[in-house]
Amino acid sequence: MRRKAGWFVLVTLVAVAALGFVSYNPTAKASRYLYVWTGTGHHDTTGVVMVAVFDADPDSKSYGSVVNVLTVDSAGLMPHHTEFVAPANATSFFASDYAADRSYVIDFSTPSRPRLVGQVAKVPGARTMHSFARLPNGNVIATLQFGDRTIEGDPGAVAEFDRQGKLVRSGSSADKAFPKARIRTYGITALPSIDRLVTTSSPMDNETTDHVVQVWKLSNLELLKTLPVPTLPGDTLHRYPFELRTMADGKTALLNSYFCGFYRIANMEASPTIERVMHLPDFGCSVPHISGNLMVMPIAYGHKFVTLDISNPAKPVQLASFATDSTFFPHWLSGDPGGDRLVMTDQGDGSPRIMIAKLDRSTGKITWDEKFRDPGSTKPGISLENVNWPNGVKGKVFAHGALFIQ
Repeated sequence: MRRKAGWFVLVTLVAVAALGFVSYNPTAKASRYLYVWTGTGHHDTTGVVMVAVFDADPDSKSYGSVVNVLTVDSAGLMPHHTEFVAPANATSFFASDYAADRSYVIDFSTPSRPRLVGQVAKVPGARTMHSFARLPNGNVIATLQFGDRTIEGDPGAVAEFDRQGKLVRSGSSADKAFPKARIRTYGITALPSIDRLVTTSSPMDNETTDHVVQVWKLSNLELLKTLPVPTLPGDTLHRYPFELRTMADGKTALLNSYFCGFYRIANMEASPTIERVMHLPDFGCSVPHISGNLMVMPIAYGHKFVTLDISNPAKPVQLASFATDSTFFPHWLSGDPGGDRLVMTDQGDGSPRIMIAKLDRSTGKITWDEKFRDPGSTKPGISLENVNWPNGVKGKVFAHGALFIQ
């Protein structure tokens, strides 16, 4: 189902800020707060879903301490993706409780006291929201993993919402050229300067799905092309096409599969193409962060981060590697728009922790922020194994999305 709405003016500078692929502002100050989308609910166990606010001012005496907690839902299941960075053109962000099939709009206009605006509207004919991309006009595009079970394969969808979470339009991932395909619409990136949107297909469980990417017309969410991820005999790098990021030219996108294949998607204005441009000998390439010409990639089962030079997306080059300990499975990554810090959370296989590191933009090297740690601990980071927070939550909590707030 699609709903009509007026198209917006494409302003390149606003698009860059809104989409977040240029994340560092050298004139801005370090962010004062860190929001962590967390909770006691985990997959099929009901619990509290909340936004935990941490003091992120590195000059503060209470750096790393909990400032506030917003209880969003007392019957949540799985706090999952938020937007990757706090939007520059809005005072709220979207966050999903994946397993509960509920998503929320969180207001951060008073940074120390976030406020729940409400739930994101349901999408007729689709379910289970996953990822978000902010547009230059402040609206948000979201992926939904599944349809309404009326089409064999149950392909997902994309949907556009206004800042308050009201549905604007939607489009199905079903493609007649791929009948019965199990398309689990997952990752997303927008290319507003050429009126395009790209999504991936990847499951959240062990389901066997189709390894494809899809190119859409951004202005009306018309599906233009479904592209199989290229395969080579005997390898598995194409499996689980995962995350996408728009490149600096605004016309191409870089895809990473969970199996650590990297693919350049180009020519989207006319005849979209996809080609493999590199791979890493690892497993678990997850949610990357781009800073200028650098891409930092968390690799869950490699227990490390890899920094790539993507100045030429057709030939990415590895610059540096940074190992974590074996108890941390890095998955989520987001950057501080006013500094060189990165916030990281665990995939869920290890002990839940929030980590902050620093990125050297000249070398690509990463080091831990030694000040961000539990009092008296010899390990960097904040443990979520035994919390005691202002909203009454005690014990172990799980974190996924995290983002700095100015």
